[in-house]
Amino acid sequence: MRRSVISPIRIAVAVLSMAGVVTALSAGPASASSTKAPIIIGVITDETGSASSNYVGAVDGAEARIDAQNAIGGVDGHKLELVSEDGASTPSGNSTAAHLLVSKGAFGIIQDNSEAFGSSAYLHQAGIPVVGAPVDGPEWGEQPNTNMFAIGSTLSATTPINGYFYTYTSTGAVLKALHITKLAQVVFNVPSAIDAASSIFAQANGYGVSDCLDALLPSSGDLNPTVLQMKNLGCNGVEVLSVLSTCITLANDLKQADLKIKLVCASSYDQSLLDQPSALAAMQDTYTGTPIFNVVGNDLPPAVKLFLSRLKKYTNFAGGIPGQNVDYTYMSADAMIKGLELAGPNPTRKAFISDMRKVSNYTVEGLVTTPMIFTHFGTLGMFPKKSCGPELELKGKDFDPVVTACGNLVKGAKA
Repeated sequence: MRRSVISPIRIAVAVLSMAGVVTALSAGPASASSTKAPIIIGVITDETGSASSNYVGAVDGAEARIDAQNAIGGVDGHKLELVSEDGASTPSGNSTAAHLLVSKGAFGIIQDNSEAFGSSAYLHQAGIPVVGAPVDGPEWGEQPNTNMFAIGSTLSATTPINGYFYTYTSTGAVLKALHITKLAQVVFNVPSAIDAASSIFAQANGYGVSDCLDALLPSSGDLNPTVLQMKNLGCNGVEVLSVLSTCITLANDLKQADLKIKLVCASSYDQSLLDQPSALAAMQDTYTGTPIFNVVGNDLPPAVKLFLSRLKKYTNFAGGIPGQNVDYTYMSADAMIKGLELAGPNPTRKAFISDMRKVSNYTVEGLVTTPMIFTHFGTLGMFPKKSCGPELELKGKDFDPVVTACGNLVKGAKA
């Protein structure tokens, strides 16, 4: 796969000074040519900046899926070309990256980063299809952004409907199964994580779990004061809505303080954790979930085997567990391919958006545990009524299933 990576730092000044030119180009090629020209798919990840540690190698997922599609002729004879840009972990960096990709002729853009809201208004105005994990804010499910297609299971936690966020009863069921009764949360300081934490507290209360502490991740990264607060308040469980490095730091600090607090991490289902002896030791007996079926073991579903085989064939994937953002870009690329197929032999952006909005049972070829819904945008109907997923405990170098939790959609915290 040939993909180009251009740092926005080198040409950001030029892009901003040529804003009129970029606007003129923003419509780009609205359709793929009947001569079967390549279709450019853009990707924005955070390669630098504060969130970059969570996105190392993230583009591999998209690369594997698109290379596999090109191996069978692309989509209706159009080969797909992947072009990536660095969002630099800032909203302005994300906006610069989006403008660059559109100026290069990107038909659609995969957002795998923490600041997609930085370019959402621009991409909607330009009519660009956008696919990605809705981890950064409510724009993924809010009008007028019908060009944005949310991948994964976090949309209900980030997009409020009629003044409320929605969540699934599986969250409280997991905490109850872990015997957590006083929950603390350490939350990355972005709107989506803050809103998700509020929904977790609201839903967990129905299972007898009280709010013990709500702490934003300090800019210094020093979690010792937070650990002391948890000790003084008698918290017996903590959930981290942040990157893996935050979980590792907190796990070490808890051990050094000799606190027996159960640690649940949103982002620790990751091979890089298993490959770091010191981090692995610190994270023993901690808990996490996964957005797809478990990839560890011998009896794997066909879709998981296909996913892993494509990663091995088309990227430098060394085996083990793909990073969560590799999962997300793979799923996002698959959704891009799905939309292009639906839009016909000479796809337009308008047809892509219109036809994808008719899809109500999308499973990424069977890879995800809960089907995604692209219909009923901006309403409660865009959330699945039930969600299922495994909760895993780190034991040695394995993630052992603790419980497979299924839950119903329920009203959560006030927005």
